[in-house]
Amino acid sequence: MFRCFSLTFFIPFFVFCQDINKTEWSQQCVNIDGGKPNRTYGGNNWYAGFSDHLPIFCEFESPQIFTMFYNVENLFDTIDDPIKNDNSFLPESAKKWNSIKYYRKLDNLERVFAAINNLEYPNIIGLCEVENKLVIEDLLKQPFFVDHTYSIIHQDSPDGRGIDCAILFDSKFKLITEEFIEIKIPGSSKPTRDIVYAKLQTESDTINVFVNHWPSRWGGTKETEHKRVFAANTLKEFIEKNINKSEKVIIMGDFNDYPFNESLQNTLLKLQKIKLINLMSNLDLGSYNYRGGWGWLDQIIISENLIKNAKQYGSFSEQWMMYYPESSLRCKRRTYCTNKKCYQHNGNCY
Repeated sequence: MFRCFSLTFFIPFFVFCQDINKTEWSQQCVNIDGGKPNRTYGGNNWYAGFSDHLPIFCEFESPQIFTMFYNVENLFDTIDDPIKNDNSFLPESAKKWNSIKYYRKLDNLERVFAAINNLEYPNIIGLCEVENKLVIEDLLKQPFFVDHTYSIIHQDSPDGRGIDCAILFDSKFKLITEEFIEIKIPGSSKPTRDIVYAKLQTESDTINVFVNHWPSRWGGTKETEHKRVFAANTLKEFIEKNINKSEKVIIMGDFNDYPFNESLQNTLLKLQKIKLINLMSNLDLGSYNYRGGWGWLDQIIISENLIKNAKQYGSFSEQWMMYYPESSLRCKRRTYCTNKKCYQHNGNCY
């Protein structure tokens, strides 16, 4: 299987493939303050630039589908929603969120969407952290999307901040049904995002797409783990009851857990009717960088009947997408080796 992914961390953009030796890398400066406390390095300006998350993708050969997921991180308009707590993203807020910053963010996001599939439209796009349908429509008004044929599946979720998930699909598909799966966590006073579901039909396949944004780790990983396990069980039960074994399944999203965590490895992937495979389980690096370490909070999980058609998958990054904190200049040496080759950058070994 020929699968490619990128290595981008204080170095130029390179692509490595799964058929070479496993990437080995050591970090000598992981304790250096990254310049944004508790934030990733993956983002140029997190509230007016790209996103702290890298987009993830999977390209399938049969059917020929390019699908991607992107946590676009706080894609808010500048209009006050009296029902939601969007006060941090208003012109009078500390961020001074205004039209200039909003459209700069749309421009930068457009640049990512244009690059990820070599100026071709992705067939299926999963989004999270969009405030409403309006911001999605504004994104699709950017020049790259001028000839798009996307349909949007979205509704305002019960999330207190007003951040939602959405599915965009092009005219390659016919929509059979859609649903917004509620995650009602027992004992929790804070509602979370719905799981957005679409059953799509091609000429020869039925594909079930789920876009997720599971509860965050705010308050402690262990203390909040039961919330993500509950979300996993809710999705698991929905698939068991509603999806035919012969159909295909694509589950993607920001799970706020890693592939080895309880919610994914020991809950969702223990589905009985359909065998699921987490494409990110055996990949290095990741989609999100927390305090100097890369990991896969964003993942694509597919049914076993799709795995032979998965041509390539992973996270997507370019140097212009990345955030380089000034404090990293204090790092004298960082070594990244693959297949016994080291890369030189500015006189240092990487």
